[in-house]
Amino acid sequence: MGIQIEEKSQVLYRKLNLFEIGLFFAGLAVIFVGFFLLYKQYVLDGYYSWGLLQGVFLWLILIVMIIIAALLENVKEEISVIIKEHIAETKLLRQETVLLKDCIKRKR
Repeated sequence: MGIQIEEKSQVLYRKLNLFEIGLFFAGLAVIFVGFFLLYKQYVLDGYYSWGLLQGVFLWLILIVMIIIAALLENVKEEISVIIKEHIAETKLLRQETVLLKDCIKRKR
């Protein structure tokens, strides 16, 4: 199981980690259990009460928090890839400056 990430010239495949899989199942559980509990509250009350309205808003806030957690996990992994590429580029720049210094010393 992996996610396809498309870039300009290449396609990268990234495996889902345990946190993302757990977050997916926790999100599904929150959606279904929350909907069931809200429906049960509506059937018991028989009308839209303040408790039901508060429950709906809290349920939606919880769903938004799970979505934000998933987005932050994705951003964290993308930043780690960018940092690794930055380190490799910095090493290449360091090698290039050493070679340029050698060339300048040879010309003198």
